Amino acid sequence: MHEIIECKMKNRVGVLNRLTGLLTRRNINIESALIASTPDNQLAVAKFRIYVAQAQEREHLKRVIAKQIDVLSVNWCTDDFTKNSGTN
Repeated sequence: MHEIIECKMKNRVGVLNRLTGLLTRRNINIESALIASTPDNQLAVAKFRIYVAQAQEREHLKRVIAKQIDVLSVNWCTDDFTKNSGTN
């Protein structure tokens, strides 16, 4: 199933690279990404649309990402894009 995971992290060099590397090592394809920094440029929010096959993998992935240095929070979001556009 397609899922959107949102990660709030410190806006530092290498954090996004470590996060995408973590997904790559688990053979998870990033279908789309949205990354934005806060106005004070201290934090960044990244949203990734990924495919997760099993519910257990979903929760495990959330725990693993949350343990990363400079990651402040991790949340799963609803896939509004898919619902609004009518695609699967």
